[in-house]
Amino acid sequence: MDETYLGRVINFLSGHFELVIAINGAILFSYLAVMIFVRMREINFLAIWRLVFRKIPFVIVVGGQCVLFIIYGQLYWANYKKPAPELHLEQHVAATTQWVKDDTWLYFVDGHMLRAIRINDRDVQDVFSASDPVKEYHFSPDGKYIAVLTQKDLFLLEGQTKRSEQIDSLKDYVDAKAPKEDATVKGTISGIRWAPDSRKFIYEKAWWSQFSSQDNVYLYDLREKKKKMIQSPTRRISSLYWDVQSQNLYYLYHESKDPSDRLPAYEVAVFRVPLATDVPELIVRIPSEEASVPIENLNLRGIDLYLNGNRLSFGVPGKENDLVSEKGSSLGIDEEDYLYYVNSEWFRKRLYKIPRDVGVADMSRYQYKGGDLVIDHIRWIPGGRYAVMEHRYWGILILEPATGKIGLLIRANGHSFGWYRKPALKT
Repeated sequence: MDETYLGRVINFLSGHFELVIAINGAILFSYLAVMIFVRMREINFLAIWRLVFRKIPFVIVVGGQCVLFIIYGQLYWANYKKPAPELHLEQHVAATTQWVKDDTWLYFVDGHMLRAIRINDRDVQDVFSASDPVKEYHFSPDGKYIAVLTQKDLFLLEGQTKRSEQIDSLKDYVDAKAPKEDATVKGTISGIRWAPDSRKFIYEKAWWSQFSSQDNVYLYDLREKKKKMIQSPTRRISSLYWDVQSQNLYYLYHESKDPSDRLPAYEVAVFRVPLATDVPELIVRIPSEEASVPIENLNLRGIDLYLNGNRLSFGVPGKENDLVSEKGSSLGIDEEDYLYYVNSEWFRKRLYKIPRDVGVADMSRYQYKGGDLVIDHIRWIPGGRYAVMEHRYWGILILEPATGKIGLLIRANGHSFGWYRKPALKT
C-alpha cells in the first residue's frame, strides 16, 4: 500500500467521501448566502465590503471548487483506474494470521473432510471425515450438533465428542431400485432445516429414473433416534418451515389462476403439520401476484416462522454470496480482475490484481480471458473486519480490507466457509 503523505490523504478521503461532499456543499452554500445578503442590503459597510473584499470570497470559492474537483479526479483515478499490484505470495501474503485480532472458529470443507481452524492461526481440527465428498453442513441452533451431508449420505455429528451416526443414505436405496428397473437410478438429499429447539430436523430425499420418481420429506428426532415421513396433501412439498415453538411445520403451495378473471395471478395455500398429530391442515388461502407471500403477511395471521436458522447452513447452493459485511462494507472483483474494497457507498479501493490460471479443461473456454481467477469463495467473517477466501494453490487466506493486509491461514483447498453464532429466535 502507498505509505506516502499523499497516499494517506487519498486513503482518508476515499473512506470519508461523504464528509468531503458535505464540506464542499457547506462552502458553496455559505458563499451563496453571503452574496445574496450583500445584494439585498445595500448599506455603507456592505459597500465597503463589496469594494475591498468582494474578490476574496470569489477566489476562495472558485479556487476551492477547482481544488476539490482535482481531488475528485484523483480519487476516481486512485480507486477505479490506478493499477494495483498483482498478488504474490512472497511479496504480499504474511506467513501466518497471528496478527488477526479475532479468534472465530472458521469451518470449511476440504474434499471428504469438514475441518475447523481459528482465524488467528492458533488451532486446527479435523471435525468430520467421510468416504464421499462433503457437500454442506448445518449447525443446530444451540451449536451442539452438526448435520453433515455428503454426496450419498446424511450424518449427525456431535460437536464436542465428534461422534457421528448415519441418518440416511442414497446408496442402498438406489442400488436396490436399479436392478429391478434395469435403469440408472439417481437421487439426492437436500432441504435440511433444524427446529429451534435443536431436538429435531427435517430433510428432503428424492430419487428418479427414466420410469418413475419419488420425493419425500422426513423428520428426524434426536431423542427417539428415528425418522418419520411428513405427509403432504399436494403433489410436492415446498418451502417447508418450522414455527418458533418447534411444534408445527408450515409449507406453502401456490396455484396459478386464470389471468382473464382479473384476479391475482396466484393463490398461495398455507398448510400446517402439527407434530402431535402429523396430519396436514389447510390454514388459509392467500391471493398473491407472486408465487409466494411476504413473511409479514403470515405474521399478521399469527404464524411466526423460524427463519434465522438459515444463517447456520453452509455449502448450500445460492447462500454463500456474502460480499457485503455486517457494517455495509463490500468486496468484489471488477471486470479488470482487481480485488476491490468499498468502505461505505462511494468509491472503490483497488487492493490487488488477481492472476488467472489456465487449466487443461479450461483452455478452450477461457483462453481469451487467460483462464480462471486463482481466488474464489470470498466471504466476510462475522464482525465485518476480516474476509476469508481460497487461493487455488496457496490455500485459505485472511484479508483485512481496510488496510490491505493479507495472511495465509492454512495450506488447504477449502470452500463452503462457515461458523456458529447463536441465532435469534424471532424472525
